[in-house]
Amino acid sequence: MVARFEIAVIPGDGIGPAVTESATKVLGLLAEIFGFCMQFVTAQAGDRAEKELGKPLPESSYEKIVSSHACLKGPVGETARHVVIPLRQKLDLYANLRPSRSLPRLSKAGKSVDLVIVRENTEDLYKGIEDRAEDYAFTVRVVTRRSSERIAKVACDLAESRRKKLTIVHKANVMRSCELFRDSVRAVARG
Repeated sequence: MVARFEIAVIPGDGIGPAVTESATKVLGLLAEIFGFCMQFVTAQAGDRAEKELGKPLPESSYEKIVSSHACLKGPVGETARHVVIPLRQKLDLYANLRPSRSLPRLSKAGKSVDLVIVRENTEDLYKGIEDRAEDYAFTVRVVTRRSSERIAKVACDLAESRRKKLTIVHKANVMRSCELFRDSVRAVARG
């Protein structure tokens, strides 16, 4: 029996549709090679969705996303905060992994790079508590022990499976909210 997966695709705006179209072609070929089936369903979100459907993240799109096995999201335009933040919050997508590795031919130009940035995605400035007036704007930074510890666990597990090195990037020397994050990560790292 062939495994079947439904993938919600948010085409997005700007270059998003071209990127997601190419990505679905590649994923379709990989499915053929490895012997499983992918069905792609479109979930509109972003500027185009707001213009055509009245909301940047329509409930019908959200339902497609949560009923699918995975979601492929293309870049969205000016309405990104009304798409990205709600998806992160509702689906608890707290870990953002950003790998960076030197290409073999370019590593000869200097020291090679192989690192992964692990970023908490649902708190801090991504909580979405903000406002703007004519002459000022503000965003509230929210840091909790729970979120700091669970992102630290992701980072520590990743470091353990790689080169066993972990760097905490923070501004605890000038921002008290960073102290909780730094201390939580240190506690998790010490075990």
